[in-house]
Amino acid sequence: MGPTDFAVACREQRDLMLANYADASGEAAVAALLAAANLSREQRNYVVSALDTALTDAFYTMLLAIDGSASLGQTQQSFTLTDGEGNMIANGDGRLEAAALEALQSNQ
Repeated sequence: MGPTDFAVACREQRDLMLANYADASGEAAVAALLAAANLSREQRNYVVSALDTALTDAFYTMLLAIDGSASLGQTQQSFTLTDGEGNMIANGDGRLEAAALEALQSNQ
């Protein structure tokens, strides 16, 4: 797995999480909280849209932080990330940052 596949997998995870949160009959804790809030359809759509934006921002920031182009907490440094076979996913060379931009921001 390289940086592109990793970023795409993160996008897929983000999409899965959002779908679980938005599923009114779902078992996710966020879905239960939304159901308990008894929101109108319009209000619920706004909340789901806000969750969509928050998840995208969180995943994008984490990927950039791993690659060293954003802070993680109060520290900015690059990390080395490899898959189980030793393939390089991130090492601060900007490839993960570029892949994250494409996977998480290009469709927004």
